[in-house]
Amino acid sequence: MYKFYQIVVTLYSWTLFVLLWMFSTLMAAILTQDTKDKENTFNTIERVFSRIAFKLLGMKIEIHGLENIPRDEPVIFISNHQSMMDIKLSLACIPINFSFISKDTIFRIPILGAYMKASGHIPIQRSEDRKAYETLLTAVKKLTAKKSLVVFPEGTRSENGQLGAFKRGISLIILKSGRRVVPMAICGSNQFMPKRGWLSHPGKRYVKMNFGKPLSFDNSRTDREYTIQVTNQLRNEVFELLQA
Repeated sequence: MYKFYQIVVTLYSWTLFVLLWMFSTLMAAILTQDTKDKENTFNTIERVFSRIAFKLLGMKIEIHGLENIPRDEPVIFISNHQSMMDIKLSLACIPINFSFISKDTIFRIPILGAYMKASGHIPIQRSEDRKAYETLLTAVKKLTAKKSLVVFPEGTRSENGQLGAFKRGISLIILKSGRRVVPMAICGSNQFMPKRGWLSHPGKRYVKMNFGKPLSFDNSRTDREYTIQVTNQLRNEVFELLQA
């Protein structure tokens, strides 16, 4: 009986997210016909409909540290990655507009790819170092254009909810952009929607998000030793937030 309940909730969750996403995309497309600021309009609508989706899903989201997010400058959010829900959670809980770095394969999906581009999200091709580096430069340009960025430096979702190793490329984005970093931790999203298996767990609809204080780094250095130091510090900051 519980398995049937899981199937029903999973189907409801996916249907809800897809329908709201399609409706929000249509609305954003209509509202941005006569404006050049398409990205911010898409981002704002993404945030509103993501919040509606979680309300209708019955998720309880506890947020700490919103006061740590600067409102007058673009920043880089660094977060752990537990579930496919993390993107929607970021959209719903971060009160400012931002771009994601996401796998380039997503941008090739009809409609979804066009939507990702219109929203200003950035594709990354991980199979080639040169292409990945070009993505880093694109991300830096986004930041200089007054757009914040959300990055999951683990590069993939955690199998068991534990924090994995961070990719060193994130330190290059930070140091080349000169932006401050806001560490972020998502706790519990893997309980409702784990990486392995397609069925959700209806009894685990609680998620906590913690935002740390902004961090600054010496952007005059991009040597290997310093980028490793920065990467390790970022991971430690996120780890501490996960324990809070």
